[in-house]
Amino acid sequence: MIIDNSWGGRLPLLAIGVLAISLDSAVFNDFHVSATTLGLAQIVGFFSALALSLPLLALIDKGMRIRRPAHLSTIAVIALLVLFLRGGLLASLVQILGVPVTVAHLVTALFSVLALYAGYLWFVEPQRAQGRSDATRWDLFCLVAAGYAVLLRLLYLGVPELLFEEAYYWNYARHLAIGYLDHPLMVAWIMRPFIDLMGNTELAVRSGAFLCWLATASFSYRLTRDVLDRAAAYRALMLVAVLPIYFSFGLFMTPDAPVTACWAAAIYFMQQIVVRGKSRAWLGLGIAIGLGMISKYTIALLAAAIVLFVLFDRPSRKWLSRPEPYMAALVALALFLPAVIWNWQHDWISFSFQSQDRLASKFSFSLPRLIGNIIVILTPTGIVSVAALLIYRQQAWAGFSDRFASHTAATGTWLRSAILLTWLALFPLAVFAAVSLFRASKLNWTGPAWLALLPLMALLVTPGPAAGLPKLLTWCRQAWPPTIVICLLLYGAALHWLSLGLPGVAYPNNMHLIGWRDFARDVELLVQQSRRETGREILVVGMDRNRIASGLAFYRSQYLDAAGGNAGHDPAFETASEHLFGSVGLMYALWFPDSQQNGKTMLLVAKDASSLGTVQVLSRVKTAGEIKEIDVRQQGKPAGRYYARLVTGYQAKGVAAGAAVDGKPDE
Repeated sequence: MIIDNSWGGRLPLLAIGVLAISLDSAVFNDFHVSATTLGLAQIVGFFSALALSLPLLALIDKGMRIRRPAHLSTIAVIALLVLFLRGGLLASLVQILGVPVTVAHLVTALFSVLALYAGYLWFVEPQRAQGRSDATRWDLFCLVAAGYAVLLRLLYLGVPELLFEEAYYWNYARHLAIGYLDHPLMVAWIMRPFIDLMGNTELAVRSGAFLCWLATASFSYRLTRDVLDRAAAYRALMLVAVLPIYFSFGLFMTPDAPVTACWAAAIYFMQQIVVRGKSRAWLGLGIAIGLGMISKYTIALLAAAIVLFVLFDRPSRKWLSRPEPYMAALVALALFLPAVIWNWQHDWISFSFQSQDRLASKFSFSLPRLIGNIIVILTPTGIVSVAALLIYRQQAWAGFSDRFASHTAATGTWLRSAILLTWLALFPLAVFAAVSLFRASKLNWTGPAWLALLPLMALLVTPGPAAGLPKLLTWCRQAWPPTIVICLLLYGAALHWLSLGLPGVAYPNNMHLIGWRDFARDVELLVQQSRRETGREILVVGMDRNRIASGLAFYRSQYLDAAGGNAGHDPAFETASEHLFGSVGLMYALWFPDSQQNGKTMLLVAKDASSLGTVQVLSRVKTAGEIKEIDVRQQGKPAGRYYARLVTGYQAKGVAAGAAVDGKPDE
């Protein structure tokens, strides 16, 4: 920046900053006082300050040259990134820390000025940009991108409402056990200490996911550093931070978060065994596989790939005559033992649910969907990069080998590592692809498997000579920077929309879980009213498999905590699912056996009014009250409508005479 660095030269910059903060705060307060949502007020304030400061900055900085298209687009991107980041900061200060809105916005306004100025100096200011080498620019870009992704997650970690899966696993943690029907125990046991410490909050639920991501990032960094070098490791770290699948695994608390951390650890220790010959790594491998098995059973595919590699790789077969692999297997089995015991106690229902029950489910050719899911979780650039590396592996190495440690090329460890990592990725992927030929596939299935290819992908997120390289490799290297920027913008916009809203962007009806803080409050008030009127305890029943029940249990608990205590009521143990009326309820069928609910008064909650008057419902209750509507809103915008109905005299086997509706026999 062509400005005098003396105090006198810095005064104009300071004055512009003060003016920007003042205008930002004035506009924000004006909009917020006039009943405008927090999100809209902060957006209008931000762009008002930006519109003032940029022309003033151009006047005092002769080197700015803001009219250049490249500069304009870069400034626009930086502005949007800062806007989304400060939205998370504002929401966290207000919703989590309880900071007064005016004070919280003043903090975010100061943050905005500093962040915009730093972004301009690093990426726009001509003199600084021209003085950097390609490698330095890449290093800076990767560092800032990874740091931004991490900070974005941290600021929004406790702000958006839970996914219904997260609310369901929160119920796991409240019904703590050594096993569950649809997943092993790890997600609940990670979550429970945070809940005990921080209460029933989104931050408590998701803190474990972020810690698991840190473990995933650490092992991915160490793996890539050993396979290539430190510079490539930083690029792999950036991929773990920015790629959609790992960004989501580090934000939302599901079994995918711990199993991905264990998967990354297992790959790293296996590489140390095969390439470096480290016998102690077997213990780490056994721990990683064992902890992974009590996180999510799919890590068994990685274990199978490891066993097959040792059996068919001649240099690795030497380990079969040594005790370390067998000790590792015993360690893994010991860690997995709680899940085995729980299944033994419950007629092996979890193992059956995840194996033969899924294979016996409805036929579905979902290979195109699996491919589409992979494109979403890795981005199109990621998919093309994987294909390019598998086709041009040797050329990729030759084109970028000058960037890596000489001992790697000299000892041939690069080729051996590449073979191992490719196998550890392709074997699980092949199994998932085979299953998708006749059964439905899910978005998150293949996420952990791609970790093995991150060191190879780092080759294409590394500057190097383009001459002589296949065009596909060159294209991938050029495509990664815009891909990363687009991902960060999409994450920021989505999180801002979920938390604070975006002008002109509506919320879809009945999307879990948007607007459920207020929705659960309305349901809880209805429960309390029904309790007073009937003089009986009320069991809330979400009329679907587990979504409504899970969301209402969590947010009713949160509402009661905020209201000053639950007065002897705990929604986690007073909210069941549709299994009580002959449907599927997963763990709710074990937590609330239908035979133990006979005679109870229930408040049924559904997203479709017709589901509250079916034969399955009315044949199991004595009386059914009127159906009431409950509107759901988020940031003042409509977000759906649900329906509630009070029923009495529940009987698991049905009431022979039928139910009385509003005091009259059902016809």
